[in-house]
Amino acid sequence: MIDWPGVLSNGLWIVGLALALAGVSYADWWRRRQSPRPGLGQALAAPWFRAAVSLGLALFCAGLALSGGPWWVVALWCGLGLLFGGQGAAALLAARRREGGDADSRTG
Repeated sequence: MIDWPGVLSNGLWIVGLALALAGVSYADWWRRRQSPRPGLGQALAAPWFRAAVSLGLALFCAGLALSGGPWWVVALWCGLGLLFGGQGAAALLAARRREGGDADSRTG
């Protein structure tokens, strides 16, 4: 019999790590295409890269929280996941504001 909750929780953390790795890999590829070539830290400081890595790590934490264990372990994974999710959302909002896509940021 298939353990569907186990498949869901394990799939979630695997997808999260894949997203984080894809974000780092894309940042490395992007920086190698620039002239002059910035460092990897500068490439990862860009909002879209930070958002991908942070949201990937939030999914990783969610998958491990759903895996179960003692209540305090689940609480720690949930807290860490919320921090990563907030950091990813803040990075997305910063990127949106930088591009001028936020219609509600009017002065006056």
